[in-house]
Amino acid sequence: MGVAKKWASADRDRVISLRKSGTSWPKISKVTGIPRGTCRSIWKATKPAEEEAEPAKPAQDEIEEAFVLKHVPNPRLMLIGFPGRDGFARCVKKPEDNRPVKCKLLVKRVEDDLYRLV
Repeated sequence: MGVAKKWASADRDRVISLRKSGTSWPKISKVTGIPRGTCRSIWKATKPAEEEAEPAKPAQDEIEEAFVLKHVPNPRLMLIGFPGRDGFARCVKKPEDNRPVKCKLLVKRVEDDLYRLV
């Protein structure tokens, strides 16, 4: 087992400021000399409470713009993504409605991570 290292508060502040500016984890690690996993741990431990809150989910009646991420073996489903938001969701479709990947669509939320084409 390794010995736990304590990083100086200046190093921790640098990790936080770099991440807030949008720098990737590998680049932060290279610049600071702190391992990637440790950088992530520093970020999680000091992340402000308002950033920890989940982003507001759209109302079920709200129509959203999405795009096709990937087709799945089930002909009635596809994976969709949302511009400006991380993650993905499932979308119900007709089996013959095969849209190309990256195609934009309008969807309506049915359940937590399930959407339907509008």
